[in-house]
Amino acid sequence: MSKLATLCLLVPLLVSANRTALRLDIWEGAPPGETLRMATGVNPYGAVKDTRRENVFTPDIEFFPATVPGSPLVLIFPGGGYNILAEDHEGVGVARRLQSLGCAAAVVRYRVPRRDPQRPWTVPLLDAQQALKIVRQRASEWNANPEKIVALGFSAGGNLVARLAYQPNASDESRPNYAAMIYPAYLLDAGQDNKVLLSGPDGVTPSPGSHPAPAFFVHSANDPVPANGSIALAGAVRLAGASAETHIYATGAHGWGVNGSCPASREWPELFAAWLRGQGVLVGK
Repeated sequence: MSKLATLCLLVPLLVSANRTALRLDIWEGAPPGETLRMATGVNPYGAVKDTRRENVFTPDIEFFPATVPGSPLVLIFPGGGYNILAEDHEGVGVARRLQSLGCAAAVVRYRVPRRDPQRPWTVPLLDAQQALKIVRQRASEWNANPEKIVALGFSAGGNLVARLAYQPNASDESRPNYAAMIYPAYLLDAGQDNKVLLSGPDGVTPSPGSHPAPAFFVHSANDPVPANGSIALAGAVRLAGASAETHIYATGAHGWGVNGSCPASREWPELFAAWLRGQGVLVGK
């Protein structure tokens, strides 16, 4: 066989190996807490339809390495009401944008649809905690610093980040170093006229004096998911002893991610990068 023919055979193998290295299953073996049965012949990683990923049974992480060692690593949790994942404008598109700003990024594809209608975050939170454990252990593989892990979520993904960072009774090792929530959902007690944060075992309120992860929020004032949730949680984070930066845009409604449909969508990545620089997490640019 000629050298050229050998090279032609090797290139696809190398590309395939690289893709494998940049995608990792979150769990070895069957994911814990599973209550749904996957239909025969279904892709366990879910099917993408019109940028929406559906029916995820094998959660995984897709990595976008930084170019400079020691960079922050942003764990991205797309939204979708805990029923689907907004694959592009709240996932891969965000990762590529943050990668261009000097971050390592990783999209976490947690399990959907809801396994528990009353507590839909239960199984996704297991996936999120395990994803955080993986990236802490292996951050250097993607030019990231394990002490600079930022959890970033959108809508339901923002709710998941709030739980990952602030839910009571979790160990510090299972929490991110920083938390960013873009129009986070399900933060408020529906019985309290959307003005009071959920509390108790299922709540998202950090304990006073606990010095939780510094927080970053972006929301639209005309969002049907009330911006009061972001404002209230930011206040609770400050009361607990950490900083919180909040940006409320007049317009934009909900679900814009990085789709460019409104000023908030176009501007928040730069605001986020400036916040990371202010925290001493991101250097340069």
